[in-house]
Amino acid sequence: MEDEPRLTPRQEDGPTLAEPEPEPGPSLTGTVLLDRYRVNAKIGAGGMGTVYLGEHTTIGKEFAIKVLSNEYAHRKDLVERFLREARAASMIRQQNVVEITDYGDTPEGSVFFVMEFLDGEDLGALLAREQRVPWDRVRHLMIQVCRALEAAHAAGIIHRDMKPDNCFRIERGKDPDFIKVLDFGIAKIESGEQGGKPLTQTGMIFGTPEYMSPEQAQGDKVDHRVDIYAVGVIMYELLCGRPPFEGSTFMAILTKHMFEVPEAPSKRAPDAGIPPEAEAIVLKAMQKDRAYRFQTMTEMIAAIEAVGTGAGAVEVVQESIARPEGGPTGFAPHQVGDGAAAVGAAAVGAGVEAAPTQRSGRKLIAGFAGLALVAAVVGYAVFGPNSQASENSPSDPVVVNEPEPEPAPEPAPEPEPAPQPVASDLTPVKLEFETNVPAQILDARDRAIFGTSDAPGGLEFELSDQPVKLILSAEGYEELEVEVVPNRESKRYQYELVEISTKPGTKPGKRPRPRPSAAPEPEPEPEPEPAASSHKLPTKGHNDGDLKNPFDN
Repeated sequence: MEDEPRLTPRQEDGPTLAEPEPEPGPSLTGTVLLDRYRVNAKIGAGGMGTVYLGEHTTIGKEFAIKVLSNEYAHRKDLVERFLREARAASMIRQQNVVEITDYGDTPEGSVFFVMEFLDGEDLGALLAREQRVPWDRVRHLMIQVCRALEAAHAAGIIHRDMKPDNCFRIERGKDPDFIKVLDFGIAKIESGEQGGKPLTQTGMIFGTPEYMSPEQAQGDKVDHRVDIYAVGVIMYELLCGRPPFEGSTFMAILTKHMFEVPEAPSKRAPDAGIPPEAEAIVLKAMQKDRAYRFQTMTEMIAAIEAVGTGAGAVEVVQESIARPEGGPTGFAPHQVGDGAAAVGAAAVGAGVEAAPTQRSGRKLIAGFAGLALVAAVVGYAVFGPNSQASENSPSDPVVVNEPEPEPAPEPAPEPEPAPQPVASDLTPVKLEFETNVPAQILDARDRAIFGTSDAPGGLEFELSDQPVKLILSAEGYEELEVEVVPNRESKRYQYELVEISTKPGTKPGKRPRPRPSAAPEPEPEPEPEPAASSHKLPTKGHNDGDLKNPFDN
């Protein structure tokens, strides 16, 4: 009989069995859930909840039990997103996808689901220990990852947060590198969003910045090809030991994904022995224009399997990428002469014309990236902070497979009086932000992107009398923590960001949370500030400190 997978802690990656984080809400240890799952011990915690070791009271089988924190149990959107993770993984039914077997309510009124208990490590831990992974091993690992996503896409599910931490390596049978794909908490489920209000809207940004596609970074519509891009980034990191794009801030990394061509893996790691065909696969998967990537995971699997067989070369289009100054973002192919130049063993298409991908002009809507509770990851759950807006990714429903023709509409019934709006149907509150430099507006809890300070018409927030904590972030400027109250429309907030000090021996500071004044429209013209304070906030309450790295846990 095959050994059951088990979950083990990893010291360098966060809370472990030895050093757990404070548990949100009362402990469930000793509780029996659904009359059959005994909660034996807490094995991990994060910003959104807790993971426990559980045991079936009748058959003695061990499971991981993931529980949403009680403080979020009243949030319908968070409960729905939690349920989405369970539903998405359960819909796929493929051996390389983590298995979720049950779902229910806790005695305190929160929700939980039950999943297989894994013993191993994620690919992030493998990289931390071994630095780089040879091609033959990468091939075996990535074919399994691609097969899991192939099955997900066939089921109408887009993962949107693929990264090494969500690829879990266990020993199964004679295979020491058996992969389980985890964390479908921010997955896009096409069938699950029909017949009701979608949980995601155009302009939301979900994901982890190092692995986000250009269209995710821009808040544009996404489809299954965002997963193809992310898999290309993971392959790059496994082969080279580092992701293709790095930066000190969230926006710095996203900007590189949108406007910089990745360095060829063979140049980044010249002594790694990367086959030219493998390099071409990585670069094709990471094309800025999704039309030039592999169009399906099936195509990518075939290309990976063909490396070293002498099969036809993968074609990579050499794209010309320019940073627009206030215009649309275009990813156009670069003319390389009369023929096709080679990139490794891959032919680079020449003279191929394609319509550029336009930056969406729609305003960005508040996103809740990183709400996924990652259960089967090395002894603890990685919640919000590891999924940057999840740590970029969602949008309007995008069907992975060709949609079936819609049936002919039935005759319209007699119109009924319009119902009175209830709270959930009310128009969201619009808030405007004025800053001295264009800035990203981030959720202070999980760094999900609400939008930008220069978004036309402002940003939409759910009507509430509760303050919302935000972070204003601009490259080259200190991050600014603020608090707004979205309790009425047409509210405007003004802030001034301070440039990061470049004096020798100084450290960039993190701005304190100011108390802005909100004024309804129309707003009086502000008085000009003295020239000496053109880049400074009032000094009252200012404390310098280390600039927070959004990727440090």
